[in-house]
Amino acid sequence: MKWKIVTDTGSNIFEIDNLPDDTSFERVPMLLYLDNEEIKDTPAIDRTNLIEKMKNSAKVGSACPSPGVYAEKFDGAENVIGFTITGTLSGSYGSALAGRDLILEENPTKNIFILDSKSTAGEVDLLIRKAVELIREGKNFEELVAELKDYHKKTRVAYMFKSIENLVKNGRVNKFIGSVVDRLNIHVIGIRSDEGTIEMTSRARGEKRAIKAFIKDIIDNGFNGKILEIAHVNNEVLAEKIAAIMIEKYPDVDIKIRSTSGLCTMYTEAGGITVGYERNL
Repeated sequence: MKWKIVTDTGSNIFEIDNLPDDTSFERVPMLLYLDNEEIKDTPAIDRTNLIEKMKNSAKVGSACPSPGVYAEKFDGAENVIGFTITGTLSGSYGSALAGRDLILEENPTKNIFILDSKSTAGEVDLLIRKAVELIREGKNFEELVAELKDYHKKTRVAYMFKSIENLVKNGRVNKFIGSVVDRLNIHVIGIRSDEGTIEMTSRARGEKRAIKAFIKDIIDNGFNGKILEIAHVNNEVLAEKIAAIMIEKYPDVDIKIRSTSGLCTMYTEAGGITVGYERNL
């Protein structure tokens, strides 16, 4: 095998159709924890059941794959391109680097590049699609890595949370604020920072106002009108509404709508939306 693309489940891509010749795609499942229950984040995960279990769990969290698991996935190809959820909020990037080092100890000439997406969901999906495109164009390893790094400077993700209960359970948001969001039908809008954290930019009461604020954030942050990766947590209707508005504004936009992975379901929460997009720089 010449190429292998590897991602943790910070991505919502479960499989890739029409991969270039001599290329494979691998997912490395994160582990989800609900109280004392461990759930492996596979494509077969039941999102509706997961959401219900999260509501009834006092503790909600996740753990990254071990270096050994990453090393197994990185083996078997000349060139490996790996993607992880933001290293600021997860140990997955560090674990992937350690897995890479295990492989390089055995075979120091192997090409392995790990990209810290500084993000999750739709932005990771954009980066994976770009890697496939560059392989299809016949780029060598060094060219692909350079172009992928440059492309990453132009990508971002936007979030729309209908609930922040799990952020409360993790101690990242005050309980009172979390209860107000749920009780008053408030949507929390956010973007990712350059450092790879989530920055809350606004709050809007009701869906119409939330959509307007959400799309304004994307446009104001430099959206180039070309491509959107929309992921939803059991809320395809809202995803389609956002897509329809963006198509009206940008008739040539390429939009993909996906269901979230288990990990993205856990942190985006029920009804939430993420949008990965390219920016003008």
